[in-house]
Amino acid sequence: MIDATDKRIIAELAKDGRVSWVQLSERVNLSASACQRRVEALLSTSVIERFTVSVAPQMMGHNIQAVISIKVERQKIESAEAFRRKIKSYPEVHNFVKLSGSIDYQITVWVEDIKALSHFIDNKLLALGGVVDANSAIVLENYLCAPYQA
Repeated sequence: MIDATDKRIIAELAKDGRVSWVQLSERVNLSASACQRRVEALLSTSVIERFTVSVAPQMMGHNIQAVISIKVERQKIESAEAFRRKIKSYPEVHNFVKLSGSIDYQITVWVEDIKALSHFIDNKLLALGGVVDANSAIVLENYLCAPYQA
């Protein structure tokens, strides 16, 4: 079970995952070595799953972000797993979630332009076995939210 100090550490790392042990220790009022031990424990118990880099997609030439809702035919477990593996393998897919309700999956993709989005939908997504329908919406603006707060 994590305590209040672990939650403060997590909140600080969510704001800045590159913070030094010394800076982190000052922010949470612990020694640097105690912070390091706690972070390593949070990693080993999978409370912290991973550290990542956030990249500006536009700087990489990806100017269109779209959210695509996908309906699939009810499949066997093996074909559903194959579908998920394939979707996750596409470099255009930034986020992939399974949903309850009338939509089975939702993906967020980043592509170069409208032509690339059309190509992705027609030649990759709709070409997958079991896909019944896909509806896309182009993102007009993103709003930043606060990092995860424990």
